[in-house]
Amino acid sequence: PPPICTLPSSPLFCHPLAAMFDTFCCHDTRLTCCQSQSDSQVEIITQQMKHRPKMWDFVAALKAGGGTEYPEASEHTAFLTMLDNAFPELQIYRTGKIQTSPGVEEIENSPTEYFRTVGAMIALISAFAATHGEVELGLAWVSAGSRGPMSVDQVPGKFLNIGNKPKEYVEFCDRFASDLQSEEDWWSMLVFLAVHDVGKSDDFRKKVNSRLPEAQRSDDHDRALSHALADPELLQSILPSVARLGTERCQRLQDGFATNFQLPQLGQGEIACCSLKGLINLPKARVHDGTLRAYLYHSIFDIAGAQANESFIYPLALVPVYGGFSAAMEDLLVRLVDASKPDERSLYFDFLYTSFKKAYPEFEEKTFRILCDSRVFRDETGLVVLRILALTRNTYKNPSGLLATLSLSFHGLVNEMSGNVHGKQIMLYYGPDMLRMGLGTDMEDSTGSNMRAALQALQDLYIATRVKLNSRSNSKASQMSSGQGEQELFELNVHPIVSKIKEAGKAWRGGSQLRDLASDATIKANEFLTEGLLVFEELR
Repeated sequence: PPPICTLPSSPLFCHPLAAMFDTFCCHDTRLTCCQSQSDSQVEIITQQMKHRPKMWDFVAALKAGGGTEYPEASEHTAFLTMLDNAFPELQIYRTGKIQTSPGVEEIENSPTEYFRTVGAMIALISAFAATHGEVELGLAWVSAGSRGPMSVDQVPGKFLNIGNKPKEYVEFCDRFASDLQSEEDWWSMLVFLAVHDVGKSDDFRKKVNSRLPEAQRSDDHDRALSHALADPELLQSILPSVARLGTERCQRLQDGFATNFQLPQLGQGEIACCSLKGLINLPKARVHDGTLRAYLYHSIFDIAGAQANESFIYPLALVPVYGGFSAAMEDLLVRLVDASKPDERSLYFDFLYTSFKKAYPEFEEKTFRILCDSRVFRDETGLVVLRILALTRNTYKNPSGLLATLSLSFHGLVNEMSGNVHGKQIMLYYGPDMLRMGLGTDMEDSTGSNMRAALQALQDLYIATRVKLNSRSNSKASQMSSGQGEQELFELNVHPIVSKIKEAGKAWRGGSQLRDLASDATIKANEFLTEGLLVFEELR
């Protein structure tokens, strides 16, 4: 027999998945890891594992663990055992190295991403409970408990935690559940969440890339999962839960991930224009049959689960996410249905314009609306104005100064951010945090000098990235990706700048310091030339 699995709390049935990651899991299905729960509870769970559990079984297991009154993983070993056995893919998250963002990895064998995924799945189970007569229970699991400043009776939790907005939570759940008519529909969504981030595993991407032509290889986790879903052999060997859904549901998942689209990044003006191509090219049938809707909703559960960890496995539902993102999502779906032939720039512009009008009504009416009669303005400078303001969450107070500065001094930045470039488009990952925090406290900026310095920082980062891309124009990596629509994007992770802003605290000087910091950074790109990380001298 293979050696006992050394992964903590992972009583996984022996499966080819384990061998793929050089890990062996125990054959023993008596679930002896459930040390904190009674033998009778363990026996019940053991019997359930002979068949696929129902959604209500997960609800019951969470109840048995004590809910948010006892939020630790050690109090929910029976529930976690049920998940691990039903979804063997979950072990991918705690095996080997996991990439959390472009160029950044967790410590090897860290359980961080595992518990975040579990949190996302609990967020879905909570929605199920809420739409099936257990509203208070579902709401409690995503809001109650001791959550520090985000607790319902603390600041800012008093304003952000959805526990203080029960009506909004019910409305969210009802909207989401409108497309889920059966147990199989809910189960499919649970499978979706179980596998949605497996592409973050270095081993998973290596396995997928080894079966792809060189030109299609990437470190992008959604793209890796999309390729795996389209490969029958990989589907059976490393995504067994998905394979058991059947051909049609597998295809719907694959079509969703093939869009490689993230709704939150669109609303913040973060994504590059080319990132909307997958959405636009999605067959209209997938917009109407709920495929795209389910894919977009998974981002909301994913964000809720990001707060979960081994000490508190429950997700956190925030009002701006469950209310704001879901409303934005419905708006985007309407635009996709109504548009006869949308393009990336017009869809991006129209989506951001709704929030822009609410935040800057006078500027929009007296200045911006008139300029929008020009299609060139809408597609270029106008779009970039909306993107930059969205990067600040529309909190910057001098939009007219921004418009003037962009028009007069930053043509290169406008071209980059409007996608009017040759070669790859560039996305600044964590760009919203960098710009909003980088501007510091002077958001009024009556002279426009603070934003001008910050825009110089942005332009310098785009120029440095473009130089990096061009310097490898004759390299093997560039030759692999040239002409491939899948490889049009380069993601630059600027979080190191965000970290330095946080370190500076109240001593941060605003846009001028952001400009100086950006000029000191260099870029470390991956082998596929699809993503990179900012590096400072002391970190090289």
